[in-house]
Formats: sequence, C-alpha cells, structure tokens
Amino acid sequence: MQTKTDGVNDNDSHCAGPLAAGSSGLVWLESAHSEQLALCRELEEIADSLPSSVNRQKCIYAAKALGPLISGAHHYEEQVLFPWLAENLTIPHLQETLHRLKFEHCEDECFAEELTDALLRLGSGDNVNMEAVGYMLRGFFEGLRRHIAFEREHILSGL
Repeated sequence: MQTKTDGVNDNDSHCAGPLAAGSSGLVWLESAHSEQLALCRELEEIADSLPSSVNRQKCIYAAKALGPLISGAHHYEEQVLFPWLAENLTIPHLQETLHRLKFEHCEDECFAEELTDALLRLGSGDNVNMEAVGYMLRGFFEGLRRHIAFEREHILSGL
C-alpha cells in the first residue's frame, strides 16, 4: 500500500488547479479514499484476529502506514479540495460542513497516533490490553469509513 503524501505539496500553491483543470484531483482523492478503505480492511482483520491469532507483521505494517496515509489525505483535502469546494460550489451549509470535516480530521489524526502506538506494541509482542486495542481498532476504522462515505455521498457526489 502506498501512501498519498507524495506530491501533495506540489498542489498547495495552486489550490484550485487539480480540480479546476480536470479530474486529476478527484482521481487522486478517489485513490486516497480507496487506500484508506484498504487500510480499514487490514485493521478490521487485525481486530478480528484478537486476542489469539495476531499477525505481528501485519500490525507493524499497518502502524507504519496509518499516520502518513491519514495525514496526507487530510492535508490534500484541507489545502486543495476544501478551498476549491468553498469557492466553486453552492451547497447549503457548506462552510459548516467543511469546518466539521476539518475537526474530524484532527480527531482522526490524534486517534491514528494512539492506534499506531498500540499497533507497534502489539506487533512487537508487548503485553497489551487486547480488549482495549480491539475497541480502538473498531472505533477508528468505523469512524473513518463513515467519514469517507459522508464525503462521497454529500460532498463529492455534487461534482
């Protein structure tokens, strides 16, 4: 799984560029969503394996992918997509919605940091509270799936 942090800064100086110039920005976002959903499936597999069938390598891989993938996607949305949406669309309550999504990004990134630590401990064989880690995993991937579904259904469907 590749993270989508590469090339994000290239778009920062032309916030409307990728979207206004064509579908490349939306293709990038769809790819980022797909990668995030693939990670959610991996996290769900880890949660389902608890407590007795943990694949430690999968935990470490997920831990290393989690932060860059989430922060890269959020950076793109906040620096490119959201400004373009605010400038070019007239959706009722759009500013409030974008503000809420940014707040969710902040929460998701903090949650991802905690989950990364838990996955690294789990992957290294440290003694962890399996019930707590399972709860964290499910809370994270279910919330991320809801966030992506909302963006697709209520924001991106208008494009």
